[in-house]
Amino acid sequence: MTGQRMAEEYEKALFYLPPTLQEALRSIPEGEKARIQEIRLRAGRPLSVFDGMQSRFVTGRGGLTYGGSGGLLVDQGLIQDAFVRLCDYSVHTHQRETEKGFITTPKGDRVGLCASIVKDPDGTVSCREISSLNLRISREVPGAGKELCRRWDLSRGLILAGGPGSGKTTLLRDLGRMLASGDLGVCRKVVYIDERYELSAMFRGLPRRDIGLCGDAICGLPKREAMEQAVRTLSPEYILCDEIGSLEEVGEISAGLACGVRFLVSVHCGSREELFSNRILRALVDTGAFGGIALLDTPARPGQMTLFFTKEEYDGQGDGSAAAL
Repeated sequence: MTGQRMAEEYEKALFYLPPTLQEALRSIPEGEKARIQEIRLRAGRPLSVFDGMQSRFVTGRGGLTYGGSGGLLVDQGLIQDAFVRLCDYSVHTHQRETEKGFITTPKGDRVGLCASIVKDPDGTVSCREISSLNLRISREVPGAGKELCRRWDLSRGLILAGGPGSGKTTLLRDLGRMLASGDLGVCRKVVYIDERYELSAMFRGLPRRDIGLCGDAICGLPKREAMEQAVRTLSPEYILCDEIGSLEEVGEISAGLACGVRFLVSVHCGSREELFSNRILRALVDTGAFGGIALLDTPARPGQMTLFFTKEEYDGQGDGSAAAL
């Protein structure tokens, strides 16, 4: 993705913020907009942004400082206003998400919440005393998966491992798009398991991200339920699932494998050392659904891979034969 396109995605993310914050964030230097990955609102503290390497504070006129002095102070009213706007003025439709500590905007940007989550006797969930919001800017990068596809046959299954902000979602989405649009041969039937609406940015029945000509997305359901539904009703050739995080979800992949489905998934993993101690990753490999594991770089280089292991190399605990990418 060009710097201009990345800056445009940044600008789009601002649409759901209050005018005061929009004005300041739109005024930062043009060259910086493409680098911003997160926008942080913290009650009683200055507005800040994170570029994958460091946090800086934003002044009312769009200047960037390394200290909080002069930064635009975010009060509780601004945070509450931002929360309602980020929910597209429909807070009640996001109850299931807020219970888990996040919401997802119609554009597909995930917003992390720090708040008091209260569940009433009738089951109604409310978000009170919000102390901070973290708007993570989602970017669509067509072609992000091309280099990986030149090196690996996706029909053998793939795990993308990386820490927060490493580009797992962006890369996974692009791999699905290429499969579903015939970039790798014939168009494949691809089902996206999109619990948090980040892969497809589905809004009112239409995906705002390119999920391919033969791509379908099951949104909002827990991953385990959605994978079961996909196998039973959509006859997928490939299932894509972001951030596998439980052994129950791993078990559903095993069931899908028995039905002839191929899987591409991502999992949280911060380093090469963690690759071999990560319980979920080890369980995924043991399903037999994955022939390759790609380790992504840090947030400073999102979407870039540092190591690639075949299943055989991984089973050998990384004996030095892993291929650097």
